[in-house]
Amino acid sequence: MYNRLRYSCSRFSKERSKGRAKNPSKERAHFEIERLILALKLSAGRIVASTIISALWIAIASPVLAQQVDPVIRADFLENPLTSENRDPLLPALSVDREYSPLERQMIARDLDQLAQAAQQLLKAGQISEAFALWRRELKLRRVLGPQQEFAAIQRVTSIAWNRQRITDVQLLTLRTREIWDTIQASLGVASTDAKAPDEASSDAPEESLVSGAPTADLATLNELAQTFVTLRDIDSSVEVYQQLIALSPDEDGTKQLQQLTLAALHLEWFHFAEATNLYLTLLNQAKAQGDIAQERVYLEQLAYSYQQADALLNANRAQTDLLELYRAMGEEEKFPEVMVAIAQNYRQLNLHTSAIDYYRAAYREAQRFEQFSFSAQVLNDLGSLYESLALTEDALGTYSLLIPVEQQAYNDYGIMNAHDKIGQLQRRQGNDLEALKAFERALVIADRLSLREAYFIEQIEAVSQR
Repeated sequence: MYNRLRYSCSRFSKERSKGRAKNPSKERAHFEIERLILALKLSAGRIVASTIISALWIAIASPVLAQQVDPVIRADFLENPLTSENRDPLLPALSVDREYSPLERQMIARDLDQLAQAAQQLLKAGQISEAFALWRRELKLRRVLGPQQEFAAIQRVTSIAWNRQRITDVQLLTLRTREIWDTIQASLGVASTDAKAPDEASSDAPEESLVSGAPTADLATLNELAQTFVTLRDIDSSVEVYQQLIALSPDEDGTKQLQQLTLAALHLEWFHFAEATNLYLTLLNQAKAQGDIAQERVYLEQLAYSYQQADALLNANRAQTDLLELYRAMGEEEKFPEVMVAIAQNYRQLNLHTSAIDYYRAAYREAQRFEQFSFSAQVLNDLGSLYESLALTEDALGTYSLLIPVEQQAYNDYGIMNAHDKIGQLQRRQGNDLEALKAFERALVIADRLSLREAYFIEQIEAVSQR
């Protein structure tokens, strides 16, 4: 099951980057399952059923499925409370067409605060459905008090709804928050990407926008809106808000750069690798233009990681090669081995074996230079495996023979035992029974000391001896 899920998510992630994924609800579900798989890997050995159920619920409850909300519930929650046929009794009746006075607004605010407190008490008492029914009523009526009060209430309820796995409430909150975002886009002169169908268009007067025209306050508001969409897992809307933040942010104080970095991290978290690489390329070029080598390193590392996750292995290798030069310039050559192994593994996956071997050898030399003996052993194991796959038996034997003193430097008896085993197996396949026997006997000595695999090595020794 694990492999089927992993393959499905990996394939869908790549299709999305190539523009072939057509069904957004499937897309979100696939990516949420991918997150589940990563969680399973990280918590291997201590997984419980509740963890799996919770993670799968995330996929099912994805806000892109909001169109499946009961139409009656949806219409009731989204309609303007002032024009509703069934006017809520908490709203004072007006004999003439006018706005509420400050005193009336104060009374409404007090009543809504009491409604919110009652919902919280119901939640504590375990009456969850009743609590969210009150919150839906409160949120709808908050619109009367203006966008700031309504949005503050939405922020308060959003995390509760998500943590309590309230699918319908999450979807309703997503729909209303999108309407608020549409209003903001209209006030900023930006075309909405979530245009309503004619039968869904509101006949009410235009709503007041959450933004005021004050740049600093508006940037803060948009940041909160983007984070609310993230909490609701409506990542597409969150991306739109961050893109608008980037467009509005000034260049001088680093605000734009911070927004680009936040958006790039969001893309990475949700497996949008192509979008992430575009942003990290932009940030990298900015850092180069500013001569900021420290930031250049950060962005280049993230760029290489993004390419790697996207399976754009040649691009990843180019970024990693640039990273080697940057580490050299910064005097951080102790980082060479890890980067060189990553490059070697990519070349191996691309079937560019000569280049892979060159980088494995370079990684080994650098790891030994910095006395990274455990890493040296990992490099030699990988290189020996590559030689074996290419039927270069003598080279593999030489590599595994070199592995033994390196494992000794790392004080890794288990690694030494396995190196002897590999040598024994190769010698046995070559028909060199005497050399194979010696290798297995050396491995058995260590196996006895570790109380591991003794029966296996005795079996190998007997098999060779009887030939």
